[in-house]
Amino acid sequence: MKIMFLITMLFTILAFSYSCGSSDNSDQTNLTDNSQQESVSNEAGSIESIPPGEFVRVADMKNARIQHSALLIEGGKVLVMGGKGLGEKTSHNTYIFDTAEIYDPGTDTWEFTGVMAIHRYAFASGLLPDGRVIVAGGRGTLTHAYPDAEIWDPATGEFESIAPMLEPRDEVKGAVLSDGRFLVSGGYNVNYGLHKTAEIYDPSSDTWTEVASMVDKRANHTVTVMQDGRVLITGGGKEDGPYLKSAEIYDSVSGTWTTVAPMAISRHSHTATLLQDGRVLIVGGRGKRNNAEIYDPAADTWTRTPDLSEPRGQHTAVITADGKVIIAGGMGNRSSSEIYNPENDSWTVLANMEEPRFRHVSVVLNDGTVLVAGGNGKEMILAEVEKFSR
Repeated sequence: MKIMFLITMLFTILAFSYSCGSSDNSDQTNLTDNSQQESVSNEAGSIESIPPGEFVRVADMKNARIQHSALLIEGGKVLVMGGKGLGEKTSHNTYIFDTAEIYDPGTDTWEFTGVMAIHRYAFASGLLPDGRVIVAGGRGTLTHAYPDAEIWDPATGEFESIAPMLEPRDEVKGAVLSDGRFLVSGGYNVNYGLHKTAEIYDPSSDTWTEVASMVDKRANHTVTVMQDGRVLITGGGKEDGPYLKSAEIYDSVSGTWTTVAPMAISRHSHTATLLQDGRVLIVGGRGKRNNAEIYDPAADTWTRTPDLSEPRGQHTAVITADGKVIIAGGMGNRSSSEIYNPENDSWTVLANMEEPRFRHVSVVLNDGTVLVAGGNGKEMILAEVEKFSR
């Protein structure tokens, strides 16, 4: 009897131990499942990865805008100016804004600042070394190119008119040079013809000076100040074509333009981003361009990257602190975004924006998040704003 009792007790202990072990294994399985929630099942029942990052809605702008300008200013705030929207002063059924507003990421609020001298959109703008912001050209309520220019002063919050450009310019592109002067090039004239001329504004003397003309006439091209101070111009053309493959470089020291190797593909309404290694990434453009290429100024060569996930034009491109480039939106009301990594020459699809949009603006904030504001949406011009974080 004692032997039978001991055998029974032994089986009881073994059964209890097995039960406890099974419970531990079950808990471990649950923990593993919880750590894999970056994947979801699609309609076909297969597993798909959730794209990295997240877009979150923040406070709306006070005005819905397209073809506006946005710059990161002192204190990590964002200044948005001009553009088209909806209202009383109309041109082609849209309102032309003379308003400007500032976004404070610390309080998630927008506040109006000074009013521009004229209503304008499709103008050139830039942040001067002293923190002031220059605005030049564009189109307004008269529906043709303007020569007018002005400067916003953060000390007063007001705009002040400055000397006008030598030529009226619409869809003009500008860039602040390494010496603090402001270069504008190309654009449309009052008769909607293309300029090949260029001029430079000197803030110290309030004067515009004509410089040598570009090799090609251009509008909706890109302007990139490279690490050596020279300026790369790519693509452009008229809205309905033909679009240009050509590229040229302006040297402000010699005052000359030099034709460089052409891009592989003609482009208009594309983006150009200076990479940390000194090369320039060109992305997309009108005509369903789902491709990108990189210019190496040291070798004067272009190299194609892998294709993007979708065609893009009138999208935005910003460079992050770690040297990657985030592309968002584009014509066709795209809500998608993706990121380029120059270290391994690869594109990765990111989270979708809350709102599909094109003709919007994007700015990298001091905390590394990306602010996306305005643009054309599915049904209307947007005041909606969102932030992307990785």
